[in-house]
Amino acid sequence: MKLFYPTFNSTGEKNPYRYGKVKQINQKKAQKLAKKDILKFNIIPGVLTVPFHIHSIGIMFSTLHTIIWDFFLIQFNRKLHLNKIPIKNVDHPLDKKVPFEPERVDVYLSFIHFWISPLAMLIKRYGPWNGTKICREFLHYLKLAYKEAARMYKQSLTTTRRPKYTKTGPFKTIHMFDPHYCCVPSLHIAIICLVYSFYRMIFERENFSQEEKLNWNQRLYTHAVDIADTVLYIKQHSVNCIPAALYMMTTIAPEFFTKEDALQFTDDLFTRNSTVPSEDAQQIRNHITNTFNNFYTEGQKLKDKTEWTKPIVEWLSSYVPCAE
Repeated sequence: MKLFYPTFNSTGEKNPYRYGKVKQINQKKAQKLAKKDILKFNIIPGVLTVPFHIHSIGIMFSTLHTIIWDFFLIQFNRKLHLNKIPIKNVDHPLDKKVPFEPERVDVYLSFIHFWISPLAMLIKRYGPWNGTKICREFLHYLKLAYKEAARMYKQSLTTTRRPKYTKTGPFKTIHMFDPHYCCVPSLHIAIICLVYSFYRMIFERENFSQEEKLNWNQRLYTHAVDIADTVLYIKQHSVNCIPAALYMMTTIAPEFFTKEDALQFTDDLFTRNSTVPSEDAQQIRNHITNTFNNFYTEGQKLKDKTEWTKPIVEWLSSYVPCAE
């Protein structure tokens, strides 16, 4: 898997949510921390610090408010018929080529831990005063992802056919708290791409050690790919949900997630621990690439880039889902 390391300027022009500069730590501490798995930092200090620190308390609760109102309540209000947003099925024949593998659910659910662990690393590495400055920056992007995805959801909710499988606790939780109406774009995909690409940028901008960059970039990227695979293995999304999320990310965070990133990420799907036949996997990757390219090309024609949802809305209006 190839990792991209784009060059970032240091003037702040491409860092809209940057909040001051952080104090550099000594190399001895950096070398010691570099040996630790970035996804295994103790999250308790971060959980106890970020929501209550002066640097991050405001954006933390603003982000939670957005997640509740612009993701969960949109779906539950529709389920309870409190709004009339149309729901469109987006299943595709290629979805059937991915076997249902419920044993992968733990990887799928590691999505939350995936974005919290790096925040804990920042608190450990820099201490609360400096660490929360970067945590604050990440939370602005997290809020942005939910807010922008909701612009699509408020126009059209989307769903897929998922198995009525509730034999285990994790699946009972998923079916209880996820009405499954916010599929396009997939926030699961958008946020895992946000995590690995945001920290790739931070590691460069804040002069992390070469060992930290090597170990942590690879770890975040490969786990992001693993999580992306599981959205199809456990039937939480269709192949149509992924390109919309990648396109959204190139639009809302072009300073660190590019078209090249989206294409590379797609090329790496179903290349790790895959049970999908290679020919089928390639068909899936081709479909995601082609759909993404169509969205991206149409998006580039827009005079107002904030109207990025238009290519997806137009696609949805004529899309005919596959039969059961």
